[in-house]
Amino acid sequence: MGRKALPFAVLAVLSLVLLAGCLRGGGRGNLTGEVWDAQGPVSGVLVEGGGKSVLTGSDGRFLLEDLPAGRQYVFFSHASYTGAVVAADVADGETKSINPEGRVVLAERNEDNLKEYLLTLYELGFYERVVRGSEDFLLSYPQSPLAPSILFLQGASFFYLGEYRKAVTVLGAMVAGAPQDPFADDAQYLLARCYSEGLRDFSQAVGEYRKLVERYPESEFVGQALYEMGDCYYILGAFRDALASYEEAMAFGGEVARKALYSSAHCLYRMEFYNRAAARFLEYVAQYPATDLSDDAQYFAGASLYKASRFAEALQAFEDCVRLYPEGKWYNGILIAPAALFHKGLCLEKLGRYLEAYNTYLDIIRRYPGAKWADGSSLIQNVQFRIDWLRKYVL
Repeated sequence: MGRKALPFAVLAVLSLVLLAGCLRGGGRGNLTGEVWDAQGPVSGVLVEGGGKSVLTGSDGRFLLEDLPAGRQYVFFSHASYTGAVVAADVADGETKSINPEGRVVLAERNEDNLKEYLLTLYELGFYERVVRGSEDFLLSYPQSPLAPSILFLQGASFFYLGEYRKAVTVLGAMVAGAPQDPFADDAQYLLARCYSEGLRDFSQAVGEYRKLVERYPESEFVGQALYEMGDCYYILGAFRDALASYEEAMAFGGEVARKALYSSAHCLYRMEFYNRAAARFLEYVAQYPATDLSDDAQYFAGASLYKASRFAEALQAFEDCVRLYPEGKWYNGILIAPAALFHKGLCLEKLGRYLEAYNTYLDIIRRYPGAKWADGSSLIQNVQFRIDWLRKYVL
């Protein structure tokens, strides 16, 4: 395989780092240097950075003034050469050299150099520049054997820019025209993500993920694709198919296996296989006791056991949820503990331990007077109903 695209999460973090570097501090400074080719200085090179731009003079020199202090990326472009990008630190109140040598050397304009430059821009997250550069490449070298890889960079850049329909068009053409290109599996994976994450066409996404799995079984993206295909099936309500996809993904190990284990337990829960769901949620907690999903899994282990009428075990699971994850929260920041305590009370009622249940409900009102369910509705109303019912009919 060729060099792979950086994962989206990594690129997102990188973009934030670059942005933070450009914005930190309130000072301003300058960058200076000169631009050469293999023979000597080059005039007329466009130098851009920090919202400023200048052209190099006849001696190849440039001065970028009044740049924000911090890390800046400076771009060099000329119609006769391959572009260049340099990271430089701007110091408040100072004029600093662009790099230790004070010189940027432009490479000749050819297919290989242009591809490497576009790949560098892509990996740094400068997607608009990749789109423009790829269009220039394809106009200049329409029959190049590198054209499929350039199409991938263009389509992937459209994806990360949120222009999903353009991405579908470009990536689809790339995969159809060059299915053996080193970037073909990357393109097929992003094509599926265009439909799942961008266009929300989950049925179409399933088909695209399936193509990746079947046509590129050695791809590094297969495990993740199976997991994401499971998510699409889940959203479509096809829980049996989702379960099959998650279980295939689990064989790939690592982070994919962790997420797939949790999601497969939810499939079993939705399919009302409560005993199997409980076992799988508890397996998740045993293997991964300190992740962002561990508190959820512990709660749903209790919920599954309750649905299976295994009330004593459910009681223990809900107690463990509160004990192990007292500050655990749902995806939206709502505390899990009040819901776990409420279900603890229900388990106690099922076991005939009514006074303990009653005291548990009172404890919820004392400790969590504004308690809510995960959907934001009032949990306290349910608690008060159980208190009133126990007072009227049992205690």
